[in-house]
Amino acid sequence: MKKIQHIRGIFLVISICILYFGINYAISLKKNVVVPPPPPPPLEIPIVLYTGKIYHVFFHSLIIYPELAFHSGGDSQGYQDYMVTKSEFEKILPTLYARNFILIDAHSLVTENPDGTVTKKDLYIPVGKKPLILSLDDVNYYTTKRLHGFANKLVLDADGNIATEVTTPEKQTVVTKNGDTIPIIDDFIKAHPDFSWKGAKGIIAVTGYQGILGYDTENRNAPKYASEVEKATTIVKRLKETGWIFASHSYSHESPFRNDSISLGELTRDTELWDKDVRPLVGDTDIFVGPFGQVFQPYEARRNYLVSKGFKILFGVGMDLYLGYFPKYMMMDRANIDGIRIVKTPYLLTDYFNPQDVIDPARGVK
Repeated sequence: MKKIQHIRGIFLVISICILYFGINYAISLKKNVVVPPPPPPPLEIPIVLYTGKIYHVFFHSLIIYPELAFHSGGDSQGYQDYMVTKSEFEKILPTLYARNFILIDAHSLVTENPDGTVTKKDLYIPVGKKPLILSLDDVNYYTTKRLHGFANKLVLDADGNIATEVTTPEKQTVVTKNGDTIPIIDDFIKAHPDFSWKGAKGIIAVTGYQGILGYDTENRNAPKYASEVEKATTIVKRLKETGWIFASHSYSHESPFRNDSISLGELTRDTELWDKDVRPLVGDTDIFVGPFGQVFQPYEARRNYLVSKGFKILFGVGMDLYLGYFPKYMMMDRANIDGIRIVKTPYLLTDYFNPQDVIDPARGVK
């Protein structure tokens, strides 16, 4: 028994020694470990008062399949003139970013005062950046464009993000994230968050005469009307959640806007139709994007009517970067990025990109 106790005592002493030397060895190692300093905080880019030019560009729906848009009947010349292809857009976007443009909300340019007047608001953005408003016209996916190389509608993908439904040249219907401007911009900003200032993306200008966003929301007597409205408003909700805002592009977008022959009465009826059929779907907006760039002349009765309907921001079309402030509204011209500009007047686009670097060979321009 004494021998066993003696052995246990030896083991106890050995264990204590091992523990003692182990602890001291660990302490010595710790003393010799060089702990790296914490990484420096990210550099804060100074935010400064911007006093330069304000830029605004707009696009229509993208041509996804030029072989259909340019060669399959329909309005092929119109598509050549007024649209850009997916290939062109995917080259333009990173060039805008590389040239230090940053997307802003148009509302950051104007202050609405309690008495209903509006005044210019100082714009503060990161130093070295150039403010850019982006708008998208006719995001309706008119039936006349079906099977002509454009997307059919906006949808949600499996992750609940905005995507497009597209019919391929092989007549297969697929859901894709690169079928039009909106999901392409969403993904680009996700990869380059500094392209967007305070979450701004762009303005979606919609008419109403063939529904919105690819859904049949104008025909109240259609059997699927309620279902179409529910789908469209689900898309609207997601778009607003992700930084997009809506604007009126008139209800009809008819030719009297183009030739300035629309009467005040006709404009009133058109606006009332948009208020009845579209505003309940997209929500309140104070932005009017003139069809064919038509916002009428200052202080003229038709422009005054639009302002009386709550439109505080009016957008026309022009390459001169015009921006004017009036007692109750702001008016701004937008540069049209389309086939006419890229092919026929490329010198007007050099502030934004080099047209020769982006032009799609499918246009057949030599």
